[in-house]
Amino acid sequence: MKIKLPTLWPAFVAALFLASSVTYAQVGINTTTPDGILDVNGTNQGIVLPRIALTSKIVQAPVQNPQGGAIVPGTVVYNTATTSGINAVFPGIYVWTGTEWQNKFTKKETKIFKQPLNPPAGFRPSSGAGVEYIPGMNQTFTPKYSGPYKMEVSVNFGGGYLSDASPQMDVASQTGNFAFTINGNTYNIPAKTNCTLFGTRYYAIWQQTFIIEYLNLSANTAYPFNLTFDMDPATGFENSGNSGDGRGFIGIPDHVPCSVEFTYIGN
Repeated sequence: MKIKLPTLWPAFVAALFLASSVTYAQVGINTTTPDGILDVNGTNQGIVLPRIALTSKIVQAPVQNPQGGAIVPGTVVYNTATTSGINAVFPGIYVWTGTEWQNKFTKKETKIFKQPLNPPAGFRPSSGAGVEYIPGMNQTFTPKYSGPYKMEVSVNFGGGYLSDASPQMDVASQTGNFAFTINGNTYNIPAKTNCTLFGTRYYAIWQQTFIIEYLNLSANTAYPFNLTFDMDPATGFENSGNSGDGRGFIGIPDHVPCSVEFTYIGN
């Protein structure tokens, strides 16, 4: 006995064939000639990635694999959260590598703090005052990112007036020590400047010194810092550098002020 197939059977077979073909074909959105497995074409709109609030760069959650198990390396999301600590994340595009979320945007940050040159005479330390804080250099740096930062501390010191007013030539040195403190560490920067007297008094002959250190900082963490100066007894200067014009100079008009600059150098 012959069995007659329904007239819809050929159409069903054709649909299965087409479905199988689509599975392996390129997909084009707004284009009929895709140049890859997926080609999205547009002139005034973009692709919106899944917006996920990640908690850490080493935690895959809350992203899930719909097939179960760990998420697949190459999973891409747009993170909306900002966290702190050594594994902090920041808003931007992230790709899961299999062990961590790797950001796909350039992280740049540079922050500089400068000693304000106010009043016009700047800050004049006294050899008899002991450790003195440099005005305007008691601040806090809060990094955007976790990782390595280059820290450059620049200090400037000029001597005061020599005490001998005779026309003969005279030379004397004025010295002291800058101390920059941050994150429980103190960096000492010795300072020295020479002043001369040869009929005319030459003062504030500038000496610039700087140090570069590398710090591993955590994002969104406040790091207070301060800069101090302790001027040594200044024999040969007016009042031994204790008062008046015998004192040195730290920051005066037309000279570079003391400063500290933080620059993120991670990936």
